[in-house]
Amino acid sequence: MSFTEAIHSLHALGLNIFLSTKVSDLPENIYPFSEEQKKKTLCLIGHGGRELWKHIPDRDIPHPIDSFCLKQMQLFGENTLNNDIEILFPHDQIILPLQKLGRFLKLSHASPLGIDISNEFGLWFAFRGVFLTDKTMPLIKLQDSTSPCESCIEKPCLSFNDASLSRMKCPFKKEHQYTSEQRHYHQQLTSNWEK
Repeated sequence: MSFTEAIHSLHALGLNIFLSTKVSDLPENIYPFSEEQKKKTLCLIGHGGRELWKHIPDRDIPHPIDSFCLKQMQLFGENTLNNDIEILFPHDQIILPLQKLGRFLKLSHASPLGIDISNEFGLWFAFRGVFLTDKTMPLIKLQDSTSPCESCIEKPCLSFNDASLSRMKCPFKKEHQYTSEQRHYHQQLTSNWEK
């Protein structure tokens, strides 16, 4: 499968964010990559909006989104990269600074809520996978942009102490808001982390 076809396949499953860069181009403070890793290309996969949720087949297993996205990255590796893939996220022993990566790749900006905001999807996006490969591929990075929060005068998100309510009140790209079922899943996940 060609690289373009593989990206379209991911998009069709709701994984509609794909960005890549040479590891050697990343700032040193992002992650202590090894000398061998610095020769590779880093790819970041994410989703924006509600499309991914429709494609999660088994929501009763632990971490269904991570499981689904790991499988899709592995298939991408098999079908496009001749299995030359080193998955860094999700990974139970590697902690990547995803916000720093997203900002470097021009995907997102800081927001007053502590989560990042995207010019395309607003607050309704997430980082779903990061992998490295030796294979040659196009480098895909977005253009410089300003944060949508800068032009938001009323900032209704700051009127609430509850994080999920604050997120819901953001007027930017509201059409990408997660469904109530998807929001409920993420709220349960967050409350489990806090226990």
